[in-house]
Amino acid sequence: MKALSSLSKYLGRYDDWLEIVKKYQLKWSSGGKSFKVFKSIFDSESQGNNLELMIKWIKDVSKVLPSEYKNILLFNTITGLRPNETQKALYLIKSKEEEYIDKDKGILKHYQFPTIFLRQTKNAYISILNKDILEIARKTPTNEYYYNSLRKKISIRNNFDMNMYYCRKVFATYLRNKGIEPEIIDLLQGRISSSVFVQNYYRPNINEIITKKIRPVLDSLLKELY
Repeated sequence: MKALSSLSKYLGRYDDWLEIVKKYQLKWSSGGKSFKVFKSIFDSESQGNNLELMIKWIKDVSKVLPSEYKNILLFNTITGLRPNETQKALYLIKSKEEEYIDKDKGILKHYQFPTIFLRQTKNAYISILNKDILEIARKTPTNEYYYNSLRKKISIRNNFDMNMYYCRKVFATYLRNKGIEPEIIDLLQGRISSSVFVQNYYRPNINEIITKKIRPVLDSLLKELY
């Protein structure tokens, strides 16, 4: 992009170049960020956050937590939601079940509540649901300050590091290791790629993918967490 920017100035077409950058949402990038991602993947075991170690943390912490807090960790991991989204999802399951849950498709319809789940940078569109996950949610009391309470029980009372972000990482890594496409994982975690492929061509049978591929994987993950 630096070379194109310089060329546009040389040709006297810099304004046209800026229009192209704006139209196609082009962004500058540096090798530093790529190297940081490489290090986080390559050194994940030594840093204690490869898949096996993250699952172990969830299981070890769950053993010392009251059931309602254990359920929050399980729900967070199986849905792949962010902690604040989990809190809101648990509330909506109990207060607006008919609007929020599509029982035929077995999903939570976050997109039906755009002021809650569709934000400027972080979104949630849908989460996959089954009877076990729904039962976990129904047994979990809604608590406006549950994250702070959970942090105290994990790190202060039981001397564990507060690694709740592992839940979302486990969801994504486990699904990818089981062959789920990155585009689908991104969708389930509230990201839509700006690539030409996704924006213009990728149109899978999402209901079939959920039923035949993702549900069995999530069932397997839930068993590993118990």
